Amino acid sequence: MNIIANTGTTIDWDSVILECLRSQGTILTYNEKCFPNTEDFRSLDSLWKSAGYEYNNSSIEWINYFPGTDFDQTVVGKFESLVNAKPWMVWISRIKPGKMAPWHFDAHQNINEIYNLGKPVRYTCYIQEANDGHISIVDQTAVYRPVKGSIYRWPTHDSWHCGMNGGMVDKFMFNYWGYE
Repeated sequence: MNIIANTGTTIDWDSVILECLRSQGTILTYNEKCFPNTEDFRSLDSLWKSAGYEYNNSSIEWINYFPGTDFDQTVVGKFESLVNAKPWMVWISRIKPGKMAPWHFDAHQNINEIYNLGKPVRYTCYIQEANDGHISIVDQTAVYRPVKGSIYRWPTHDSWHCGMNGGMVDKFMFNYWGYE
């Protein structure tokens, strides 16, 4: 995972986070309804179970916020101009203190759509000031205490990753799946 740019003053992330906090977002936990019934998701579910994760484990939780519903859609256009990739799927994730999203890949049930549009790419932007205990891992790269607004390009759009919050405040990230 490589840092490629910083959003600087292009996007007011503090305002975006405040918008998200006004919404419940989509709360995701590990349970029998967490994954759609596709081969990729069944495989991931099996891997989590064999690792010892159990349904309804209280430490596994993340919240997703979506443009046009939970925050202003114009953020997507501004980010698109910074990375020169058309958006396919965009969201902000939030992990509360003591919560995590275990090692996984995002096996989207409509993934074949993106291959028809162009070369898939994936970016993460760290949208808050660095905080102790906020950790992201993508493939072999761990990101800890990144500079606010830092944009990282993933090695591949489907890289394995995880995120955790061992800190004292919520962890927010902007996630951008796109195509070139």
